[in-house]
Parts: sequence; structure tokens; C-alpha cells
Amino acid sequence: MVSQNSSASSSPSQSRLSSPVLKCYHNEVAPLRVVRHNGPRLGMKFYACAYWPKATCGFFSWVDDANLIQDMQFQILDKDITIADLENEMKMIKEENENLKDQLAEVGIECNERRLMMECEADDKRKTYALLLSW
Repeated sequence: MVSQNSSASSSPSQSRLSSPVLKCYHNEVAPLRVVRHNGPRLGMKFYACAYWPKATCGFFSWVDDANLIQDMQFQILDKDITIADLENEMKMIKEENENLKDQLAEVGIECNERRLMMECEADDKRKTYALLLSW
């Protein structure tokens, strides 16, 4: 079974020919093992759960599958980076949205204050005209 949830990590100094470091579902390094019983797969290499055979999380990969798994893990990593970038962009947009809401509230308050001032000025003008007319 090919794992999609395992993770591979290799340093830049490791060549493509070196064995990838795979982790089982326990997030432990899955050791490289060799089939030792007689049969058609005698001598074949595989990765299995770090706790295999006593306990297992179900992780298993033949060495031939390792490069495929590593490539899939790099694709997953690339998508994770894209998701993280989009989440950061969404966070920035939300912050900008909140700032715009605050600015809109401030403009609304300022408009109300100006409207009240204009109404007061209009009242003052009416009172002045009334006073002048009453003389």
C-alpha cells in the first residue's frame, strides 16, 4: 500500500540515489527492511511502520514505490505552501476589511457631527433672522 500521509525529508546534500527518509503514520522514521523469507520477493527492500511487526499503523512501501511517494510528498508540500500563502493573503484581506470598517465608522461619525453642526448653524441663522425681523 502506498502512503499519502507519510512525510519525506532529505537534506540538500543527499543525492537522488540515496534512500529517502520516510515516516510512518506514528510520525516515526520508517526503517528500510529486507524480505528474508523464501519466496518470490526474497531480498526485496521495503519501508514499514517503525513498530512493525509487533504493532503497526499500516504504513508500508516497497523501495520501488519510495520515489513515487517522495514525489507525491513534494507535491503535497508545494500545495501546503500554496495553502499557507493563501491563508496569509486571506488574513491580510480580513485585516484590511476590518480597517476599512473602522474608517467607515469614523467617517459616519464625522458626517453626523458635521450634520449636527450644520443644523445648529441653520438654527442660529434662523434665530438671527427672527431677531432682526422682530426689531
